[in-house]
Amino acid sequence: MAPANERLLSTCVSGQQLALLKKLDYPCSQEVLASATPVLDEGFEITGTRYDFETLAGFVAGDANHGRAGRRQDLLYEIAEALESVL
Repeated sequence: MAPANERLLSTCVSGQQLALLKKLDYPCSQEVLASATPVLDEGFEITGTRYDFETLAGFVAGDANHGRAGRRQDLLYEIAEALESVL
C-alpha cells in the first residue's frame, strides 16, 4: 500500500489504449482508470502513484510478452512503455 501523501505521476494514453485497459480490468487498475481525463489531441491523461504505475506496468508487460503478435500486443507494449517512462 502506498503512502497517502505520495506524489502522483501521470502519462497520456490513446483512446484505444484506455479502452483496452478497461476491458482487461487488472485488479490494480481501478484508481488509475478512474483518473482518466481527456487531453486535447493526446488522448487521455491517467494518474497514479509510483506503486500504481509499477504494478499496472507489470501486468501489462506480462500480457504483452505472452500474447500473440498483433494490434493488441502492440497496444500493450505502448501502454507499458508509457507507464515505465515516468517511473
